[in-house]
This record gives sequence, structure tokens and C-alpha cells, in this order.
Amino acid sequence: MTEATPDDRVGYLAAWGLLGDSWVERPYVEVDGRGVIVRTASGRPADAPIVVHDLGRRLLYPGLVNAHSHAFQRAIRGGTHRRGEGDPSSFWSWREAMYRVASSLGPDEVYAVTRRCYAEMLRAGITCVGEFHYLHHAPDGTPYADPNELSRQVLRAGAEVGIRVVLLEVYYARAGADRPPLAEQRRFCDGTVERYLARVDTLRGEGHAIGLAPHSVRAVPLAALSELAAYARAHDLVIHAHVSEQGRENEECRAEHGRTPTEVFADAGCLARPGSFTAVHAIHLADRDHELLAGHNVCACPTTEADLGDGIIPAPRHRQHGTGLALGSDSNAVIDLVQEARLLEMHERLRAHARLCLAGPEPVARTLLDIATVGGARALGRPELGRLVPGNPFDACAADLDHPHLADLPDDQAHDALWLSGTAAAIDRVFVGGVRRR
Repeated sequence: MTEATPDDRVGYLAAWGLLGDSWVERPYVEVDGRGVIVRTASGRPADAPIVVHDLGRRLLYPGLVNAHSHAFQRAIRGGTHRRGEGDPSSFWSWREAMYRVASSLGPDEVYAVTRRCYAEMLRAGITCVGEFHYLHHAPDGTPYADPNELSRQVLRAGAEVGIRVVLLEVYYARAGADRPPLAEQRRFCDGTVERYLARVDTLRGEGHAIGLAPHSVRAVPLAALSELAAYARAHDLVIHAHVSEQGRENEECRAEHGRTPTEVFADAGCLARPGSFTAVHAIHLADRDHELLAGHNVCACPTTEADLGDGIIPAPRHRQHGTGLALGSDSNAVIDLVQEARLLEMHERLRAHARLCLAGPEPVARTLLDIATVGGARALGRPELGRLVPGNPFDACAADLDHPHLADLPDDQAHDALWLSGTAAAIDRVFVGGVRRR
């Protein structure tokens, strides 16, 4: 691609927006032919390029970043809400239903459900997703001719839809301490760390954005965690893992290791590099766990955590310890980071019997927007995303101030109304790398 010239540049204007760290009236963003932001301002500059797209009465935001998705689980949306005979109606019974669907999907089906899922994400203003991907092989565990066949189907779906994908390749080895994988888990497993890392090497060598994802302490023994941590350090990759989602997970971990899951990940070296580890859920934590996670990231998935009865993430404690927060759609029963963000605040209100629980130097709505943008970008190791500043890609979304939910409100209330009482339905413009996707 040739270098961009002034003639390649176009501008975008909106009614209000977040440019960098500042809330601006009439935000202006200038983008070059590569889709990179070259200038921002309040109001249209006198020397703006000939082509300037006025987005009208809209709020302009950075593109939202979804840090934790299992795209294939969209296929069970609505399929787990009736109690069967003898069904304890728990996370573990939900998991059995999920496994049944996971066992039924071939490459074409993985591609199709992922494509539908990612198209829905784009419509909701999500421009980058961290795909926590663990369907690797045929249902009986046999590798496809290309061991990365299903990873490629995920990447293909993302490329066709136009969303950025950080592929968080999952390592899965067992059903629990001294237990081989269940029959329905065999397709998750590579057999050895070496085989898993060979797949990762291939994907990295092709230029894909990759992170390592040891599924959980239940699914990965300590020795393998240490090997994965060493590889991540050597190649500067982020590590994501499910951590303390369920109380039973903690009990089993203490029985095997005498420590909490967070302590096991720390002992294995997964937390050695500041900011490189993301604990997904991190609900049932001890005091020491909070200390260990300081400077790292926690990905909250409130709609899934509510759906599965996991519990309420202790968001204020994470913030007090300097742990970054991000958001994920997880099971994709709901794909709407505005709702995820609002539930993060509302769950805490229910726990604390108080309001404005996540307010800090900035109002609550701004805190939630930051978690949905820069928080996710940091967790995925993509610091160039999540902010509209020169040098970053023009990944953006815009909410219509004339949408029925926001219509007739004073402009200075619309941002709070969207994030504290609205949904992503008001978002009707989405750009990824300067290309309009909605």
C-alpha cells in the first residue's frame, strides 16, 4: 500500500463525542487512506479536506472492545431455560447442554454460527473481539487435516464480517485433577503442550493476533501452565483464563493444590509480566487474590454471570487494587456491551444498597464507557484501540440522539441515559479501520 496523502483524507463530524480523554462538542476526526486517525478537533477545521461526513445528531465513541466471547455458544441461545426432570438448574447442568451443542458442530457450522455472532457484535458497536476459542478438532478428538481448521473458520468469519479478532487459543488437557478429558471434551484437547504450541506458532507466523488461553486450573495442570507462561513471556503474548467463576472451582483447586486458582496461576508465572494476564470472571476471590491481580485485568461478563448464577463480580475491589476492568459477551446469549456495562454498575448497587457505585473522578457513564473500550483493548494487548486519537485506527461507533430511547432528552443527559438505562440499539454507525461497517 502506498503512503497516504492529504488527498486520501476524509473527515467525520458528530454532535458530541469522546476524543482522547475529552468530551467534545462537534467532535471532528480526520482519517487517512489507511484508516488511521491523523487529526482530531472540536469543530470542522478551516483546512479540512473536501470530503467531510457529517454524522448529524449522534454521539461519537471509540469502537467497543469485547474481551471474552465463545461465539459458538450463540447456538444455544434460548435453549437452556426449561428445567428438565432431575435438573439441578445450575452452571453444571447448563454446561452439559453446551457440550451437546459443541459436539454437533463441524467446520461449516462453526463458521456459520461465528459469522452470525460477529455480525451481531458489529451492529452493537463492537469493533474488536477476543475469541476464547476451544473447539479445535473433530468431536472424537481427531485433528482435521489442517490442525487449525476450526481456528481458521473463526478468523474467516471475522474477516468477512469486518470485525477485528484476537484469537485466544485455548489449551485444554483434562476434566479435573487426575481425570482424563470427558468424551465431549476430547475435541478441545491437543494432547500435549507441544502440539498446542505448534498450532499457535503457525497462526502467529501468518500474522494473526493471538493470545494464550489456558482454560482454567480445572482443565490445565500446573506443569503445563508453567510451560504456557514461559512461551507467552518469550513471545510477549497476553494470557487469558477462567478464574474463580464458581465456588466449586475454588474447592477443587484447594483440594489439588492447597491454593486458590489465582495463586496457582501466579505460581506458574502467568502473572509475571504486569498487565499481561486477564482473569475472566474473578468472582469468588480471597484477599490475597486481589493483591496478586493488581496491575492485571479482570474481564466481567455480567449477563452470562447472571444467566448462570455465578455471582456478582466485586468490581469496586478490583478498581481499588488497580486491576483493570474489561467486558465480555461470553456465552453470547446477549450481545450488547452497553447492557454488560450497566449491569456491572447495577449489580453493585444491589449488593451495596447504594447508587453511583463505580463513579470516580468521572461520572459513572464515563467509567463504563472506558471499561467497554480502553479496558478491553488493554486486556487484549491492543493499546492502539479504544481511543480516538491521532495514530490509532479509526474504529468508532455512533449513537443516534434521535433514537426513541434518547429523543427529546437534553444533549447533556444523553450519554448518561444511554449507558445507565439504554441498550446498544441506539448505535447505528460503526467504522473499523476507516471502513463503514454499519
